[in-house]
Amino acid sequence: MNRPVDLALLAVPAAFTLLALALPIPEDSSVSLLAFVFLIVAFDVAHVWSTVYLSYANPEVVRRRRLLLALPIPLTLWFSYRVHLYDAHLFWTLIAYFAIYHFATQQWGFIALYKSRHGERDPLDKSLDKLALWTGAFGPIVYWHTLDVEFDWFGHGEQFIHKLDPTFQGDILFVMAVVAAVYVGRQVQFARQGRFNWGKNLWMLAVWASWGLAVYRLDHPLVSLACINLLHGIPFLALVWVRLHRYWATQTDPEVRKRSRFVSFLSGTGSSKPRTVWGWIGLGALFYVPLLIVAALEEGAWERYVWGARLAKGWQPSREQLSLCVAVLATPQIVHYILDGWLWKMDGSNPDLDVAFGKARPSSEA
Repeated sequence: MNRPVDLALLAVPAAFTLLALALPIPEDSSVSLLAFVFLIVAFDVAHVWSTVYLSYANPEVVRRRRLLLALPIPLTLWFSYRVHLYDAHLFWTLIAYFAIYHFATQQWGFIALYKSRHGERDPLDKSLDKLALWTGAFGPIVYWHTLDVEFDWFGHGEQFIHKLDPTFQGDILFVMAVVAAVYVGRQVQFARQGRFNWGKNLWMLAVWASWGLAVYRLDHPLVSLACINLLHGIPFLALVWVRLHRYWATQTDPEVRKRSRFVSFLSGTGSSKPRTVWGWIGLGALFYVPLLIVAALEEGAWERYVWGARLAKGWQPSREQLSLCVAVLATPQIVHYILDGWLWKMDGSNPDLDVAFGKARPSSEA
């Protein structure tokens, strides 16, 4: 993207996190409806649905990657139904751990993008960067396993797979400190050589700060949600839009554009280039508002048919009906986790991604 936008994608989540820190801790540890809509629906759930723009909504991708797009949905439905029917707590526990892994891998994807743009190719540095990222993300999660608190990633009864003795807390912090020291030392060396990668290092700092603060302030649900969900959802939404806009702005093949007119339209390339900030905001709204609507409908369905916390439940399902409903509603999120590992690979399997970020020229495939 560009430096102002890149900084904004980190600054906006940080600003809302600081705002959350300034707010009082809810007495009943609950999250208000307004905060829930902003932190969960508007960005977390909406970013899940943005994957549809890169996959099922694009006929070119469907044609080229039929098996990848066809398998996850039935497998996810079957897995979700069977596991939830067997043990709902086990289902949410497994999904929580999968979500944690997904969040961390997405953040590695941002760092990898900046490494690629900066021309960093050394395999040892790649290993060190990965180690630093995993340590910054998973270190606090492992530390969480030593605390006398609940494992409430989703707040639906999930449980720690295995609790750790609190005596390991010092060891966890020591390992994190060693990895951080080695990483910082290497970046100082890069700076002295005039090769300091600002984008990569700002993202690494954001990862360490967000995961660490989220676990440190488990007593403050607003802070934990802001730290993790905003840094996860906002940059992802922006990157999906940039990917779509850049690709379709350079795609000149009329047949490709005709077959994918819907996603091309949502990318904001169907009209002349905006000349004002408001014009760009309008294009962003064209991309984002459908996602927000679908996210609100999904969350409404969860409330109406599963939780009944903010909306009265519309039925009294049997055990099998409830598990089926959970399976259907959880499928978009789980499929997003699965597809995200494939749709962002810059290995030639995603031509639109390569074109959007300057790795290839437009071709007849999206």
